[in-house]
Amino acid sequence: MKRTKNKKRTPKASAPKAGAAYRHFGLKTDPFTTLSLQKHNLDYFVGREAIIDRLSSAMVSVSNVGLAGEPGVGKSSLLQLLRDQVPSEFYSVSIGVPLDDASYFLSELLREILVVIPKVPGLNLKEISRRLETESLSKNVVFSLIRSIVSRLKKPLLVFVDDLEKIKGDRIQHLTRSERTLQLLEELKPLLELNRVGFLMALQEEFYSKVSQVVKEGAEPTVLGLFKHMVLVEKFSQAELREILATRLVRAGFKKGPGEFLEPEALTLALSMASGNARRFLYLLSEGMYRAYRRKGNRVEFQDLFEAVNEHLKLDLVCKKLLYFLSKSGRAVASNTDLQAFMGLDVISIGRRLEVLSKNRLAEIVDVADGAKVYALPGSRIPVEAVASKPQIKMTQSITGEKIYNLLGGDKEEDN
Repeated sequence: MKRTKNKKRTPKASAPKAGAAYRHFGLKTDPFTTLSLQKHNLDYFVGREAIIDRLSSAMVSVSNVGLAGEPGVGKSSLLQLLRDQVPSEFYSVSIGVPLDDASYFLSELLREILVVIPKVPGLNLKEISRRLETESLSKNVVFSLIRSIVSRLKKPLLVFVDDLEKIKGDRIQHLTRSERTLQLLEELKPLLELNRVGFLMALQEEFYSKVSQVVKEGAEPTVLGLFKHMVLVEKFSQAELREILATRLVRAGFKKGPGEFLEPEALTLALSMASGNARRFLYLLSEGMYRAYRRKGNRVEFQDLFEAVNEHLKLDLVCKKLLYFLSKSGRAVASNTDLQAFMGLDVISIGRRLEVLSKNRLAEIVDVADGAKVYALPGSRIPVEAVASKPQIKMTQSITGEKIYNLLGGDKEEDN
């Protein structure tokens, strides 16, 4: 028999290993994970002291509390933090209810109660658990079982409810998400009115508006009959997001300052795109870190953040250059002759590109100076006086005579 030589196999390109991106920057853990159920993330709260104190007081008074806010502002993390602080004088359970189904809500609640509370005088909880898992119990039967259990408890019960904001609207009945959620809560009103039971729920931001309408316009006060407290979880300020970034880098083992990890223009873009939403901010930083790792960079640059944003927008390089200019200088006016020289485009072309950025929510008109639109990154409000008094570009000449345009973000510089 002839012996066949073993052919050399070319190694396949291996996919990036999990954790390789953050280890590339000398980090011990991923600083940008957003999972609220990971307890170490609860150490990253910034600027939430007042709202935590208010919620803690409402919690121990066994009141129904609604946490209203847009997705990503930290409602789930607040619920988790509060549950970790529940005093021993209370029982507590936590459920996620992404469906507008009262029977599902009640079944999930009963199931969690049976897990947390092992014994109740006068009731066979094992038999109740068997019935819940093997029989098709009606909504009224499940409610009666919950009422029987909580009425016999020696301690009050606190129920933390998440994911209600994920309930979808009803297009057939022309109901918004918050209106459909309110219908569900009205259906559960007997449950919400049980003695010695307090509910803390994460809700859509519109619920806070409903309370304002009741107070200001005399609207139907249904929501006030369900919740004693309705608390708005507001967006983070840019200073708070910067503090979140710095704290997370330190906890992840980064030995230098944020500027050594992230180019200032990249941070400016991330802050602007996040619009005060912590989850969006961390997502952009995570995507930027991964792209910097793929190109073997020493830090996350503007181009990494731009690629993360542009993955879905498909903007051209001219828009990228103009967006960098906005990140560097803070504002742009299409009629600025120095900007036209820097971009290599006329006023009409620059104006069109600024409109493209505006339509994609990457820029906004912050003012009008002498009939010209002044653009800035979203969330950047700069007075007209600043545009008039501070130059945007400084032109110098190299030894070979080539014109070099430098972006200026500070006070006017003197020529050497």
